[in-house]
Amino acid sequence: MGLRKREKKPLSALEISNAKPEAKRYAIPDLGHPGLRVLIYPSGVKSFVYRFRRGNKQDVTVVLGPANGPGALSLVQARDAASDARRQRASGTDPADQKRAARKADLVRIEAEERESRRKDDTVENVLPRYYADHADSLKSGDEVRRVLNKELKSWAKRRIDSIQRRDAIGLLDTVKARAPVQSQRLRAYGRHFFGWCIAKELASLNPFEGTTSIKETPRDRVLTDDELRLLLRAIDRLEWPRRQFVHLLLLSAQRLSEVGDMEWPELDLTSDAPTWTLRGVRSKNGNAHVVPLAPTAVKILTSMDRIKDSPRVFSSFSAAHAKSHLDAVMLEIATDDAVARGDDPSAVTIEPWRLHDLRRTAATTMPRLGVDVVTVERVMNHQMRGVMAVYQRYSFAQEKRHALALWSDFLANLTVARESNVVPIKAGA
Repeated sequence: MGLRKREKKPLSALEISNAKPEAKRYAIPDLGHPGLRVLIYPSGVKSFVYRFRRGNKQDVTVVLGPANGPGALSLVQARDAASDARRQRASGTDPADQKRAARKADLVRIEAEERESRRKDDTVENVLPRYYADHADSLKSGDEVRRVLNKELKSWAKRRIDSIQRRDAIGLLDTVKARAPVQSQRLRAYGRHFFGWCIAKELASLNPFEGTTSIKETPRDRVLTDDELRLLLRAIDRLEWPRRQFVHLLLLSAQRLSEVGDMEWPELDLTSDAPTWTLRGVRSKNGNAHVVPLAPTAVKILTSMDRIKDSPRVFSSFSAAHAKSHLDAVMLEIATDDAVARGDDPSAVTIEPWRLHDLRRTAATTMPRLGVDVVTVERVMNHQMRGVMAVYQRYSFAQEKRHALALWSDFLANLTVARESNVVPIKAGA
């Protein structure tokens, strides 16, 4: 770098402005301000620099800022910057090192600000749809994943993904566990995978569900007795639409809660000599299409229902949990009235806890009593066949399934015909 020979005098703004570029870069010093120079580049770019020599005789140039163009420093600002550099040297600090440290700090700050700006919209409610589209929607259990996460992460909807800590997950799991232990276990599994996906997408750096306590699910074996079924059927008749039809079809069809709840009219054949409900593979738990023969009582229920305008769904959106709570209340009311009619103490009557899914287990357990073989029961339930049977058994069991569900429907109908003396109070329970 050449140092321009000139009259020894302080720099001026006019001199800087009039300095012309040459074939090689050159510098113009500023008299009275040691180390301050303005560099003139062949391109016409001009920069203020501070030049000094380290103790090891190494010459160092610190760029103070542009001397022309956008953001150019004034001569006064350049002199102030050079004075700061001289003071740093006097105090034992290297101005070049300080400059590099300041530049690095600026880059870190800018990167942090950009990251913060990008992540401000990475809230749970905004990221969940991306997760569903990228992963959960391709799963057979995708609807269940959506249901659990949408419901249980609702309180986190506005929170940023990277703000959620392990203590938040522990608190949420404890809250859900107190209400529904199995749901808590589902939430833990689905939540852990969701946040693992977020880490892979660099939306978060930790998984709040990792290290949380797992609860062991115990298989349920609750089967309603004939007396409980009789009471249930009496209570169903007192429910309003669509709860009455939903619970009755759930009982008659022996299919899963979500499958009945999402039933659509195009899946139903109600006019043929052998009415059916065809459950598509994408909606069944095992991924296999499943044809459910409809007993006359089920057909009567469906043909008497009004259709929802502009919707293929048989049932409008409603809470199955609320329907169950209402059903329990009606069953207790009927059982209490029966106790009063018998002269018993009505305050001693309670309903033993049960779930809507227990209706499916009750149907599967009762059918063999009615003469249905276990293989046919498994086909009615649409359980996955295993072993050699899964490979070679391709028979549809259509007639056997229709006969089984007809027997089950007749059995339920006969329960309500039973003499009043056969109606006993529900066994006391929690």
